[in-house]
Amino acid sequence: MNCKRSVCVLICVFCFCCALGNLKRTFRIQELTVPQNKLNDCENQKKLCVTSSSDCHYMALDGAPPVPRTPENFLNTSCHYLIQEKSFTCRWIQTKDVRSETISSFIFSRVQDFIYCPAILNMHSTLNLTIKSKSVISQKEQFSDIYPLIIGDIIKVPRPLITSVNATDSSINVTWTSGKIPIRIIKCKIRYKRLNTKSWTETADFQASVESQFVIEGLQSFSVFDLSVSCFHGFGRWSDWSEETRVKTTESLPSAALSLSYYVDSDGNSGIRRLVLLWKALDVTDARGLIRGYEVSYKSFTQPSLKKTINTTHLKTVVLVRSEEYEVSVCAYNSAGRSPDRRLTVDASRTHDVPAVKSLWVYSDGSSLWIRWEYEFTVVNISEFAIEWSSATDSEHKRWERVDGSTFTVRLPGIEVQQTYNISVFPICESLSGPPKNISADLQHGALLGLVRFGLLNVSSSSVALRWSWQEAKPGVSVLQYRLVLTGPNEIQTLAVFPDKQQHLFLHLRPNTKYSVHIHGETRDGNFTKASLDITTLLLDYEEMMRFAVPAVLLLLIFGIFSVLSRTMCREYFFPIIANPRYSLIGRWLLNPHLQGSDKIWVLNLDGLFLMDQQMEKSVFVVSDHEDEVPLKTSVTAEGTALWKPCSDYEESALTPSSLPEYVDLPFLPDGSGYVQTGQIPGERNSD
Repeated sequence: MNCKRSVCVLICVFCFCCALGNLKRTFRIQELTVPQNKLNDCENQKKLCVTSSSDCHYMALDGAPPVPRTPENFLNTSCHYLIQEKSFTCRWIQTKDVRSETISSFIFSRVQDFIYCPAILNMHSTLNLTIKSKSVISQKEQFSDIYPLIIGDIIKVPRPLITSVNATDSSINVTWTSGKIPIRIIKCKIRYKRLNTKSWTETADFQASVESQFVIEGLQSFSVFDLSVSCFHGFGRWSDWSEETRVKTTESLPSAALSLSYYVDSDGNSGIRRLVLLWKALDVTDARGLIRGYEVSYKSFTQPSLKKTINTTHLKTVVLVRSEEYEVSVCAYNSAGRSPDRRLTVDASRTHDVPAVKSLWVYSDGSSLWIRWEYEFTVVNISEFAIEWSSATDSEHKRWERVDGSTFTVRLPGIEVQQTYNISVFPICESLSGPPKNISADLQHGALLGLVRFGLLNVSSSSVALRWSWQEAKPGVSVLQYRLVLTGPNEIQTLAVFPDKQQHLFLHLRPNTKYSVHIHGETRDGNFTKASLDITTLLLDYEEMMRFAVPAVLLLLIFGIFSVLSRTMCREYFFPIIANPRYSLIGRWLLNPHLQGSDKIWVLNLDGLFLMDQQMEKSVFVVSDHEDEVPLKTSVTAEGTALWKPCSDYEESALTPSSLPEYVDLPFLPDGSGYVQTGQIPGERNSD
């Protein structure tokens, strides 16, 4: 049962598919051409002329056979009569429900009887046309709508035949004929277009004859054109366009000057500089021929007679000059002559601030190389970029590409497998150029550079500095770009790295936090890790520690100095030292209550007593530590020290103290001091 059920299901599916196939409509362009002598008479039906005798059984009532018509199966029907070939042609789009071959035929009819069917096709005939289509397999017949025909309105002149073309640098002379049978031609027209363009340009209608010629003027020199001719004889339709003829105009003088740029490259301290000149190839419309080469001339303003000329086929040349002004001229030439000169005044002693491009990289898509770069726009307005590339094995054959200043990605055409290419990109600012940025690449690997020696440069509490190097290498895959990624808690920082970048500093990181740094290589199939590194930021930086420690130490030092100074100053001005007599031998001697004396006051005149230097701020007195000895008289020793000696009426010799003398610091006495009261000492007299 299951087997039978499966067979039934398969049969149903097959039938359903067949039904869908029958419902699908197909379209096919049909064309049928019938010579005039192939029209057949119908003996019993005088109102019919057919191309197939099997159609004579239809009756022509009211000028057309009464048959079921399906005009929706005959679309965009058009017919014409070629008077030279005496043939009738119709073309239409046939729609069918079944994919099978069909046989088509014409049925001509009218209200009046036909006398001779091969003679009905003339410019004065009026007919009704029915197109019949019959399936070869199903024998199903379909009939078009009734098409009324006026033969005079559908006559076509034979296609003209171009016999010769002659070209100059700006014109083409075309000669043609209208066929074997001469007829009176009223007017013709020519259409033409440049090679590899789609739009045609048609000339205005002009009077012509059976054999005519016409000159097309204002054409581009050294250009290839396709052209054809169509004619009209006054009634009917325009002829079909003749077969296309291809012709090339000749060369003429280049019409425009070159677009010239330069930059000066210093050659150390020798005084010799490299003047690099590069120019843009002329457009086809300006070249007007095949450019054979370029002529470069330059001369110094100080020595104009020493003019030098260089001929080259490249779009760049390098000349050695001195640090002075030069006049430079460049022109292109072809077989017809030279272009206008482009002249520049170059000051070789100056270098111009047109920076090179940045982030230059090349990657491969398998069939071609793509080059991209970045540029930081400054006060210099970059108008375009010039890309130069050549094979490493054929450096003489250089190719150039120019793009506007807003384009930063270019596809390099004509790249061959197993070839290494050297690529340079120049920024252009009108007549100034920047130095090139260079890179090597091939179709298999893309850029021939590898990233190596990835490591840590510096780490702090809030930043991480990384470094790496680039070296020539052939990576295993074509790398679209390298990307540096830092991953930490709740944050990710990333940036693309290129050969002109060899280190990077990540900022605003958290202290004492672990981070992971990776360099990823991006490819069309995914990413891979080139290098990785784990880093932990510091808790405190040396700078931070010094920032806190140095002010603290300075503050403590200042506070200590201030404390010492303030203590001394306060004691001196606010708490002066007052001598305590109890701590002095003289004081104790003076305060001794057992001493007796008279009530006389003795005054010691100090004038002339102290023979010491006036600059000394203190005087020294020597007194005895014995209470029973009389006061001593001061005297000046050889060293200038004042000593006390005993004073008596009998001029006794000085007494030697029984113990070491005590030195007492006395304040400085100014010159105006008259006397000092010393107390009551009996038996003492004033002496010198």
